[in-house]
Order: sequence, then C-alpha cells, then structure tokens
Amino acid sequence: STARRSMEWWRENVIKPIHRTRIKLPAIMGVPGHVYMQVVYPIPILVGGYLIMQWAIGESHKNIGVNGEKLRGRRDLEAGDVRAQNAALQAVLDDAKDRR
Repeated sequence: STARRSMEWWRENVIKPIHRTRIKLPAIMGVPGHVYMQVVYPIPILVGGYLIMQWAIGESHKNIGVNGEKLRGRRDLEAGDVRAQNAALQAVLDDAKDRR
C-alpha cells in the first residue's frame, strides 16, 4: 500500500541516517568525550530522583506523621468502623445475589 511504502521510505531515508550519525566528542582534559558523557548523563537523573524522593518523604511526613502517628490517631479507621463497613458491603453483595 501507499502508506506502507511511505513509511518504509521515511525509515530508510530519514530515520536510519539520523540514527547512524555519530558525532565525535572531543577529549576534555585528556579524558575521551564518550567516557566523560557516561559520567555526565546519569547525574541529572540521580539528582532529580533523589530530590523527588525527598519531596515524597516530606509529603508523607506531612500527611501521616514521621512514624505514622497521624494515621494511628484517626478514629474513622478503628476496627468497629471497618466491621460496620464490611457488614454494609456484605448486605449489598447478598442483595445482588438474591436478585439473580
């Protein structure tokens, strides 16, 4: 089909030449450019990941406390409320089963 030939042409004449292109990196202070870039490229990822993790920890401390004390202090999460909620859910399930 025309679309397939068009995609094949694009892949052969545009994408492959771009991917085959290599730019020689100059040596920096005697260190080959490709070795230097193997160190430079991961740094933003590592620093960014660390900062995101620190932000997530801070949000966790803000929401549930450093040791989860805010979470343990919530009355709505006590066992009695959970039992009532489970009983209500079971009633809905039993009603749905009876309707069949």
